[in-house]
Amino acid sequence: MIEKRVGDTGRVLATDIDDSWAQEAASPTVQVIKHDVALNEPPDELFDLVHARLVLVHVPERARALRNMLSVLKPGGWLVIEDADPALQPLSCIDEFGSEQRLANKIRQGFRGLLSGRGADISFGRKLPRMFRDAGMVDISAEAYFPITMPECVPLEVATVNMIRSDLTENGIVTDTEIDQHLENVRRGVLDLSQPPMISVRGRKPGGH
Repeated sequence: MIEKRVGDTGRVLATDIDDSWAQEAASPTVQVIKHDVALNEPPDELFDLVHARLVLVHVPERARALRNMLSVLKPGGWLVIEDADPALQPLSCIDEFGSEQRLANKIRQGFRGLLSGRGADISFGRKLPRMFRDAGMVDISAEAYFPITMPECVPLEVATVNMIRSDLTENGIVTDTEIDQHLENVRRGVLDLSQPPMISVRGRKPGGH
């Protein structure tokens, strides 16, 4: 798919602080490198499109990361950033009518606290349009989206809770028994799970043709 979009002469550079998960995407037109978008020097080349998804919300030096991305954008090129805003809609179950929903929201609230404690800005997504304007971008547009009940929310919730399970218990947010009960509720399909709103912003660097 990427090869069809970039053509025979195009090139894609994918970067991450942990590049192991993306190495399988490497090809003659796709290069994958280990790179910190905020702390490392940006690549010594210019791109028509720079895209980041669910990155800057987790980067404490997010303003510097944005400057680095803009520095490698060609005049007339497009910057696309998609980031969550958990503070905009903080609930896992927006219809909290029973104990299962209250437990789900308790876990989500604890997760939000853990993110904040690690330097994440849980209200970052809403700031992106202003940051684009302050950076001098033009033709800016933005939209927000969050699912309320979708099949994909179930495996995502299970994977997320399992990933942070020890953090939740060690910080006294919930017990192992409560986590097991929540995961059972998720698998039984009794929860209308939502995910934090995703805000997508696009803007063009002035210049070019």
